[in-house]
Amino acid sequence: MKIRIPRQELLDAVNKVKTVVSPKSALPILSHILIEADEGQLKLTATDLKVSIECTVDCTVKESGSLTVSSQRLSSILAELPEGEITLDLAGNNVINLECGKIKTKLFSMSAEEFPPVRAFEGVEPLVIEQKLLKKMFQKTSFAISTDQGRYNLTGLLFELADGKLTVVATDGRRMSLYSEKEGIPKGINTKVIIPGKMINELERLLADNGEVHVYLDEAQAAFQFDSLRLVTALIEGNFPNYDMVIPKKHDKEGILPTSVFMEAMRRTRTMTNDKFNSVRITVNGSNMKLNVVTPEVGEYEEELEVEFDGGNLDIAFNPDYVLEVLRRVETEKLVLVLKDASSPGLIKPYEEKSSHQYLNVVMPIRL
Repeated sequence: MKIRIPRQELLDAVNKVKTVVSPKSALPILSHILIEADEGQLKLTATDLKVSIECTVDCTVKESGSLTVSSQRLSSILAELPEGEITLDLAGNNVINLECGKIKTKLFSMSAEEFPPVRAFEGVEPLVIEQKLLKKMFQKTSFAISTDQGRYNLTGLLFELADGKLTVVATDGRRMSLYSEKEGIPKGINTKVIIPGKMINELERLLADNGEVHVYLDEAQAAFQFDSLRLVTALIEGNFPNYDMVIPKKHDKEGILPTSVFMEAMRRTRTMTNDKFNSVRITVNGSNMKLNVVTPEVGEYEEELEVEFDGGNLDIAFNPDYVLEVLRRVETEKLVLVLKDASSPGLIKPYEEKSSHQYLNVVMPIRL
């Protein structure tokens, strides 16, 4: 194999795929990137066996072939080289010659045959969605994905298609975030899978604000193909909680208040909490909302806000971090805070007219 390619183009491709590489893998080949050259294109592949990323770039192919190279080493070298054309040449004994102007480097390679194959999804009909929409849906919900490996079925995002509606849901047992969309979603496809959190993070990083993404799904794996990239992941086995049962149905107390005002106030309450005592007490009396924090060895904080509240008085407490993570993702000027009592979950959602989408967040209260 022998190719020529601009340094920056190769570095950009390496940086797109290398994030899935595990530096402490028991299999040495998984610390490498597979590089394949053929018909004027270079394809780079990285995998940790669960998530794989492929990136294709144009280049001058003088000799077709394939090689593997340490992702960390290649990325480090390319970042330090001057601008110019890079020549990669696989010589004998698995030695790679890398040249840039007057700079010559030799890197050791492993056999490309050792690199794990990546599923092609041949014969699977893709679901076509706008990249911007899918990226938005992930960004609005992924913060609630659990990191507790003891609850493995919650360490991913539910991806559900039913009756022309796409719904994504994340929960860690203490809060839940849901976003559903009908516009631009093909009908006739009904499926439900759990996509790992690592894959969701990669998609948020790589999806653009224009163009389409082709989504391939089956019972065990999923692939997302867009622009010059293709990402493949194993799906999480197990059952996702019935999210519809988690959403509070009966509420007799509802408040409307400015999103920015509430967020700034919650941020101020957070400055007076600590890891052990991290709660804010919310007391509503008519049109008056009082935020109160009492933290031993730290001090106290109190602030009053005006609120359009219907349903009488209420006393409830929440983790301010959970509330803030929701508020940062609410784009409307006003939000709706729907409550029942001190022991029932609260519902936070944008205040908006009817639309093709639904965005809501459920937060469990803290015992007073």
